[in-house]
Amino acid sequence: MRGFSLIEMIAAFLVFAIAIGVLMSVLAAAIRNTRMSSDYTMAALWAQSKLDVVGVGEPIEEGHSSGRFDDVYSWSLDIKQVDPTAVEPQPQQPAPARNAQGQARGQAPATISASQAGNGGAIDMSPFDIYQVDLVVSWGGQAGAQPRTAHFGTLRAVNPDPNRPQGASGGMSMRTGGRQ
Repeated sequence: MRGFSLIEMIAAFLVFAIAIGVLMSVLAAAIRNTRMSSDYTMAALWAQSKLDVVGVGEPIEEGHSSGRFDDVYSWSLDIKQVDPTAVEPQPQQPAPARNAQGQARGQAPATISASQAGNGGAIDMSPFDIYQVDLVVSWGGQAGAQPRTAHFGTLRAVNPDPNRPQGASGGMSMRTGGRQ
């Protein structure tokens, strides 16, 4: 009976060592990705808790504020008013080809659009204020690690204060379109 030579044993050991090394690096990457995913999930939960109360307990106002959730996560909140008339509408799609009855080919009869309604398509908006709320949650950065951030943004529509004088900061009570 013949045994393995020294060269064969070294080759088998090298193949085994390379396989273990690759497996360990895959496991380390999986653990790192799981940790990062956990951090981003925690940041999203903190952000949700912060954004849920903006404009609910107290009136929403333009400005900047910041603070800490705990020893690891901090936040920075920016609120600014958005002029609803400055928002660009989405571009219109070209009209589909129509048959003799005025219906788009291959489609059911069309419903009446706002442009065909009684006010000539004008949008009659009740007065409201729109605020853009931007929240940045930061964590990490200790012991030479690079800090991580997650950005969360939303819009809030608020009925303006009827006691606020016209033209005061933060108020846009204008109407566009047909009836006033």
